[in-house]
Amino acid sequence: MNDIKQSASLRLENVSFEYQENRVLENINLQVYPGEHLGLLGANGAGKSTLLKLISRELKPSSGTMFWFGKSSDQWQPLALSQRLAVLPQSSSLSFAFSVSEVVEMGLLSSSLGYRRQQAICEHRMRAMDIWRYKDSPYTRLSGGEKQRVHYARVSAQLAQSEDQAKLLLLDEPTSALDLNHQQALMLDAQQQVSRGCCVVSVLHDLNLASRYCSRLVLLSRGEIIANGSPDQVLTPENIAQVFDYKAQVIRSDSANFPVVI
Repeated sequence: MNDIKQSASLRLENVSFEYQENRVLENINLQVYPGEHLGLLGANGAGKSTLLKLISRELKPSSGTMFWFGKSSDQWQPLALSQRLAVLPQSSSLSFAFSVSEVVEMGLLSSSLGYRRQQAICEHRMRAMDIWRYKDSPYTRLSGGEKQRVHYARVSAQLAQSEDQAKLLLLDEPTSALDLNHQQALMLDAQQQVSRGCCVVSVLHDLNLASRYCSRLVLLSRGEIIANGSPDQVLTPENIAQVFDYKAQVIRSDSANFPVVI
């Protein structure tokens, strides 16, 4: 059991969180492993973003214990953890007219890599997110979706500097401002991160996007985990009705190898 716990990229034990005497999360127990894409699902106010903020260390739990790569929070130096944990929040605002390439390069500010290697990483990440043509453009002039892709490129560049260690990428509604084509591109890129051993945790509202790209889903309701398992195990009509108060059908088409909610 100890070996299993040590191999987890993320481990939460009986984690609860209170805000102004309101219990937002209740006794969360969760382990996430390298090579997993975990999707956090639930209705508005279920506690998804709060849970992600706890995992990112933006918030501290009211009770319970948390471990990142086998170490508690006080065992990590911020610089060391920043090379293995990156966060894409719901919204990221910059009021200064940095160029797109300068914003992406912010993900490597703490890097010890040489200049050429840093530039290669940033170019690769910008091309992957279809923003290379904007590299010299002021960030402030971009659309909301373009800005979202810039910040995904930044956080994925942040993790690219450490190739031989387990990593954790946290995404809070990463496709909320994206058109269909770029939604798929971002989720496919996250899937590639997973295939290289990264652990990805995403807050998602689109159940079918989560079903297609996440290897495991956690369904939250009123701060508690209602279901935890594969898309087939979690996305049942009964669970959807309980959490979203919606009578759904779950089907599989001939062309899809994942459950589709309609």
